[in-house]
Amino acid sequence: MRINAKIMAAHIKQNLAKQSAQLARTQLTLATGKRINKPSDDPVGIGKVLDYRTTQKTIGQYRENILDALTRVAFTETVLGQVSDLIESAKKIAINPSADDKRGLAGEIANIRQQVLGLANSKYGANYLFAGHLSATAPFDPTAPYGYQGDDGAHRVMVGEGISVRIEADGSHMFIDGADNLFMVFDDLEAALAADPHDPAAVQNAVDPLYRIAKRVQLARSDLASDYKRLERTDAHWHRFGNAIETMRQSVEDADIPQAAVDMQTQQTAYEVLLA
Repeated sequence: MRINAKIMAAHIKQNLAKQSAQLARTQLTLATGKRINKPSDDPVGIGKVLDYRTTQKTIGQYRENILDALTRVAFTETVLGQVSDLIESAKKIAINPSADDKRGLAGEIANIRQQVLGLANSKYGANYLFAGHLSATAPFDPTAPYGYQGDDGAHRVMVGEGISVRIEADGSHMFIDGADNLFMVFDDLEAALAADPHDPAAVQNAVDPLYRIAKRVQLARSDLASDYKRLERTDAHWHRFGNAIETMRQSVEDADIPQAAVDMQTQQTAYEVLLA
């Protein structure tokens, strides 16, 4: 059976179109580095890739939350560390006040009170650090009796599906021990040092409350250290899991570049031969 020229030409044109399309796909693979560039390239594979990307986005959000929480915890611990140092200075004055300069020491206690008050009303970003859920309001009134204006709420950070880390944000828990308000203790100590004649018993009465509140601040710092370690461990978990998901995505979506380069050379040669 003879094949006429028209049929042969149509057959050659069909093969040229096929070779051209195949070459174009390989060139696109080399340009993008991806085996799947549109859903029709691998309908099953593209579904897996989309799932992997969604998972990576979720992991990224958790890691952003954790990073912000780590920064918050570190800042809170720094603030409480400064508070601890100032309370320690006040304790030293109360335990063994200088006999020669009581009024000077009273002024020093007043300065310590103002510094601690400023730290207790610290902000993290736009929100107050120690006001519980009422973070738009300064937690402590700057004037006597220095009442607490926040609540007992805590800052919670989502670090996984249905999993959160609780970070203490209740300033009253840190700066008040029962009836002992740290700022009122400073007021009483200042008044006792400034009294004429000097009242040693009133000065000593400030020692025990300072010890009790210092212990509460130290416990809060210990809790923060535990929170920091937990957040670090959780972040390390998501880092490892994210790397595993990325490896799986690459195995489905990414191309074998050396093989694609060989394929393109072969296809280019076949196309030129057919064209000739």
